[in-house]
Amino acid sequence: MSGLQGVKVIDLTAYAAGPGCSRIFGELGAKVIKVEPFSGDEQRTQGMAWGMKFRTEFDDVAYDCGSFNKEWTALNLKSDAGHEFMMKMLSDADIMITSFRDSALVKLGLDFDTLHKKFPKLVWGQLRGYGEFGPERDAKGFDATSYSARGGICMSFPQADNFQPANAPIAFGDWNASNALSAGVLAAYAGALRTGIGDKVTTSLYHVATWGMTCAIIAQQQGLDHPKNRRQAKCPTNNSYASSDGVWFLICFGHYNKYCPLVFETIGLDKYINDPAYNTLEAISENGNFVEVVAAMEEAFKKKTFAEWEPIFKEKDIPFQKCFTVNDVLEDKEAFDNDQLRKIKYEDQGYGPDKTYTVTTAPFRLKSLGNPVLHRSRPIGYDTRAIMLEHGYTAEQVDKLVASGDVLCYSGTPVPAVALEPSYPSAGPSACKGGCSK
Repeated sequence: MSGLQGVKVIDLTAYAAGPGCSRIFGELGAKVIKVEPFSGDEQRTQGMAWGMKFRTEFDDVAYDCGSFNKEWTALNLKSDAGHEFMMKMLSDADIMITSFRDSALVKLGLDFDTLHKKFPKLVWGQLRGYGEFGPERDAKGFDATSYSARGGICMSFPQADNFQPANAPIAFGDWNASNALSAGVLAAYAGALRTGIGDKVTTSLYHVATWGMTCAIIAQQQGLDHPKNRRQAKCPTNNSYASSDGVWFLICFGHYNKYCPLVFETIGLDKYINDPAYNTLEAISENGNFVEVVAAMEEAFKKKTFAEWEPIFKEKDIPFQKCFTVNDVLEDKEAFDNDQLRKIKYEDQGYGPDKTYTVTTAPFRLKSLGNPVLHRSRPIGYDTRAIMLEHGYTAEQVDKLVASGDVLCYSGTPVPAVALEPSYPSAGPSACKGGCSK
């Protein structure tokens, strides 16, 4: 077996960050069982906030983004029978992921201390809004508040001369936090394999935000204000500029002393190359000449179009990149060639003649697994019956628990085949072996 094949994960999460973590495990081959209330994860209601014009019971890409590659069960955790089913699932699980708050977990008997006594090898991971110990430890935490607002993201991204909060992309912090929690949980799982003892893993949206803002936090203490003003970039060779046709791009040479001669020669600012007042970072920082250098570079770049600069940058091996819009990313062959983006068919919600939506994939690959197969999310309780049968319940017992309101089994309209068929990689090494393409 490769990756996390053979690993069982119980997912008791909501919205995006926690679900994103367990989605990653699913892409790595784990069996992930999502536990929902009868009303479903509230993320199922969020599509309109993403700009979706409509959603259907079977087409909901906003929910799928955190929900690929899972099995679906719904149960009443407050009932004795529902709780018993949860314990049966946890009894042979390797990992549990939750984004519930401490008070709810304690009431449900699903907190780390309680479960660690019952299942010592279980790795328990929690995605929080804030840390475990500060005054906000019990507060509701969301991407927009705990990450973007509290973490300084909103007030650092605009230019200093337009000091208004930026509107960060929805769930921007959630997806980053899902990676952090995944790393911690996998470290704990490696420890459990060695010692037989599971561990408690926590991260928070706020902590992930401050980690991402590391350089800003250090620089602020050294007098470099945030938000920044690009015209006052302390390192002019690591800054954004515009070409004559209005295309914005970034060049990134953080080692100014080593690379400014190459940049100056390339863009026609030879007068600075041998001038000690301009050719070291120490000098321009002390005498303030970084402002003059930025202005001079700005004027130099306006003498050519981006199409003219691009081959010059490549020839000189100057690291640069056009500042893409999201529309640019959606058309980027590089992203599709590396399976960062993948088109999946959505019969009702898809775009164009092929009725597809472009979705993102987890940002790493195992050679042994190749590009992951993606299975879309399914209706609430879709797999409850099958999962209960796997855990020793009889069909009659399942029917009885459905009737008593302890569990929910999907009994709605049959799910269309297109919503059940897996999406296979379109490029690169395939996770499918032996002819599994559509």
